[in-house]
Amino acid sequence: MNQNPDPQLQRPGEGPSLHKDPEGSGQPPSLHKDTASSGQPPAYPQAPGQYPSAPGPVGYGPGYGPGGPGYGPGSGPGAGYGGSQQAPRNGLGIAALVLGIASIPLGVFFFPVGILLGILAVIFGAVGMGRAKKGRATNRGVAIAGLITGLVGAAIGIVFLVVFVNIFTDCSAELGDTATSQQIQECATDKLTG
Repeated sequence: MNQNPDPQLQRPGEGPSLHKDPEGSGQPPSLHKDTASSGQPPAYPQAPGQYPSAPGPVGYGPGYGPGGPGYGPGSGPGAGYGGSQQAPRNGLGIAALVLGIASIPLGVFFFPVGILLGILAVIFGAVGMGRAKKGRATNRGVAIAGLITGLVGAAIGIVFLVVFVNIFTDCSAELGDTATSQQIQECATDKLTG
């Protein structure tokens, strides 16, 4: 690369060479000429208009990479005096409420699924209440509501299950052992509708 001594006549992108210093000693130029005597490694050469940077991971200032000074486990940007806090684990309380609400109509129209969702809502609500009591969750009211709606949905499903089993056994007894499933179904719809 040709060095043009007049900086006004240089083409864009053609700057002074970073491979040799102006004295021609073959050593890379240094920002601090006395780095050998100070015991610090020489600074990296910089392009015009850029600030010097220290070697290390990108995105961290000098000496502040992972494991650097001031940043131990559980601390970092945004951490308070007590270290970082865990986010509340509210998922089970929310799941209990969703399942409990879904169990109510399903308990009426499709009672086996309604019963199952109601039982799951009760379990998730109880665990969510336990988490809230220990301070690991912040939605105790949601967990209680999920537990209650799960109980209601499961109870509705059980009531409808008992009603359908009673209707089925009554129709089977009325029609006898020779009845087909179609006849039992017709008998059950007759008893349900009127």
